[in-house]
Amino acid sequence: MVKSGELSLEELFELAAREECVAQMRAYDLISALPAIGEVKAERIMRNASIAKTRRIRGLGPKQRAELFRALVR
Repeated sequence: MVKSGELSLEELFELAAREECVAQMRAYDLISALPAIGEVKAERIMRNASIAKTRRIRGLGPKQRAELFRALVR
């Protein structure tokens, strides 16, 4: 749903608060699933946001989420 654009990043974080399977998803997998984002760009976004490649969506802090929104929402 994220890849097709049916679900926004904000909606995904809201869904993660309610759904365990979404909260357990790795942030890297989420970012690399977005349209026009490949592995290299996903790694650069993660590095700039100070997010470890193994971090799960549930474990992202407010600053990390804000950095992801800044990098991904256009």
